[in-house]
Amino acid sequence: MIARHLAASNNVDEVVLADIDLAQAQRVAKKLRSRKLRAVKLDAGNRTQLDRLMKKKGLVVNSSLPRFNAGLMESALKHGVRYVDLALDDPVKPYRLGKEFRKRGIPAVLGLGEDPGISNVAARYAADTMDSVESIRIRDGETANSRKYPFVCLFSPATFIQETMERPAIFRDGKLQRIDNLSDKEIYDFPEGIGKLPIYSVNHEEVYSLPKNIGKGVKYVDFKLALTDDTLKYLDVLNSLGLMSDSPVKIGRNEVRPKDLTLKLIPQPAMLGSDITGKAILLVEVEGAKNGSRVKHTIYCHIDHEAAYKKYGVTGTSFLTGTGAAAGALQLIEDENMAGGVYAPEQLDAARYMEILEDLGIKPVHIVE
Repeated sequence: MIARHLAASNNVDEVVLADIDLAQAQRVAKKLRSRKLRAVKLDAGNRTQLDRLMKKKGLVVNSSLPRFNAGLMESALKHGVRYVDLALDDPVKPYRLGKEFRKRGIPAVLGLGEDPGISNVAARYAADTMDSVESIRIRDGETANSRKYPFVCLFSPATFIQETMERPAIFRDGKLQRIDNLSDKEIYDFPEGIGKLPIYSVNHEEVYSLPKNIGKGVKYVDFKLALTDDTLKYLDVLNSLGLMSDSPVKIGRNEVRPKDLTLKLIPQPAMLGSDITGKAILLVEVEGAKNGSRVKHTIYCHIDHEAAYKKYGVTGTSFLTGTGAAAGALQLIEDENMAGGVYAPEQLDAARYMEILEDLGIKPVHIVE
């Protein structure tokens, strides 16, 4: 979706699709049928290859695994390339490059996809209309089901499993607090016919950045993800059998990390398509005060997986994530005077971002109570 949106923009001359799997990049380029697209092979962990490809580029959108972020950021900084990524490997460390990016006059936006990304900007969009903000609650709902596979992840399986295994942080009473993983269950009634789903706190970027950047007296921020009972059973089996361990296991003459084998066997998001049914929804609640009265903003966007595949050839989750990233990338291209620095998504011009998002096909519902 990122390549589709960028190639369609009059502000973009060329889009280079770089992937360690050249055939995959070529399939995307062929599918989109744009002369602006060029596919190349790239090992994101190889600094020589990164530096060679980064030369004379205007912007890089990093949609690889977060463990490659540091190298990509450093290469972008070295070559004066604007930078966007979709998720963080560390909620604090990447921002330490802010001084260097400011000196070079290069903007970088971290965690700019669906969530984090659209979620952050939606929170800012609501907060900008309020005098004070008490709480921000982010809810990621999902009813996806596969006709082929018993267990699927609609975004990076490595990231998904890591999020559910870590102890999540919540911002409560003005400070970050750690709670036990999967201990904060809530039944949330999602709109658009999705209905009641069990949701759990997971460790997510928004909880770390929103309290600092929104201000206005924020006292509480959390992020909760819908996890079905079946999904929890699969995760429990993987963990209890040590199948997500990083410690090598000797099999014959070879050593294998159980985690690598597990992730190899789980179907990758790019393999999923017409077999996925159900809906995806991202919802943000911001409560506070305006003109002395209590006010609650609810902003959400939703999509049906089958409808998304029929129209775009991807799952609804891929559509939301890729479109969120593309909107931010186009905003950076459009704003030539944006100051250098390392930013969280909520530090963008929220109103303009939401306009671009709508132009790209995501029309958030905004309810004020």
